[in-house]
Amino acid sequence: MQCGKELTAPPRGRKPRYCSRSCQARAYRARLDARTGQGALREKKKEEQPSPPRPARPATSGRVDSQRTDAGLSRERIVWTAIRIANAEGLESMSMRHVANVLGVKVMSLYNYIDGKDALIDLMVEAVFSEGGDTGPHTPRGWRAELEAAARWEWALYSTYPWVLEVIATVKPPLVPSLLARFERGLGAFDGLGLDPVMTHRIYLGVSGIAQGLALLRVSEIASERRGGGISLSQWRSVKVPAILEELGADRYPRQAALRNRPEVLTDLEEIFEFSLQRLLDGIARFLEGESPAPPPQWPRSGQPSAEDH
Repeated sequence: MQCGKELTAPPRGRKPRYCSRSCQARAYRARLDARTGQGALREKKKEEQPSPPRPARPATSGRVDSQRTDAGLSRERIVWTAIRIANAEGLESMSMRHVANVLGVKVMSLYNYIDGKDALIDLMVEAVFSEGGDTGPHTPRGWRAELEAAARWEWALYSTYPWVLEVIATVKPPLVPSLLARFERGLGAFDGLGLDPVMTHRIYLGVSGIAQGLALLRVSEIASERRGGGISLSQWRSVKVPAILEELGADRYPRQAALRNRPEVLTDLEEIFEFSLQRLLDGIARFLEGESPAPPPQWPRSGQPSAEDH
């Protein structure tokens, strides 16, 4: 059946099925192709032949190295471009696409270095908090000097990078290393004073809150200037407030009307910040010197009546 030749059966023994070994091999290949498809035998032969060695590929960690540059890109350049955009136009205008447009690259190329906008904001915070390198070990200067320095540094940060306040003054700020290092240093100002960690935390957040609270006004000034309608706090108080009081009737707001023609009221935010900071530090000093303050009131939880309600 394989070659068409007639078989000659021997007088004794098993009757042959093939006329030769070559015919037997052709029959085997035919059965193999029928089972696995045409070309299976040829593929088997290729697999049996040794393959030439492939060139070794460099080992990678799964992420692009932050210092590698493609078309002039690097993680640092992307981050500081995003910071400049946020400074000039606000954080709401900063996006991966906007950064890519400024850099003159395709937006997908940024994802070789940074996972997305949230990761980019974290890196921006890390960059500005580590600027100056003042996060390492230091020589203690006393709790008051340490808190003054920390508060002034934070105030300057929000004046230089106003978008940071929007990111930091939340219940879930980015916990990047440089921010944690600054916070750790601030808490360390009270080492050796015998305060428990909870009290240390409360005092430090209170001082930081002075900077953050007044920075809301400072950031508002900067945003107003960016929109082209810039007006400072002193200008508002010297022009707009008196005009409104005059229109509505100064006798209705006598205490505010009494501030007219008082140049002290027209102080800028820097002076208000310094005044508020020093008064808070004065109070902390009295507390640390042992003058026990009155216990804080126990406010009822939301929805629960107080004792006076019964």
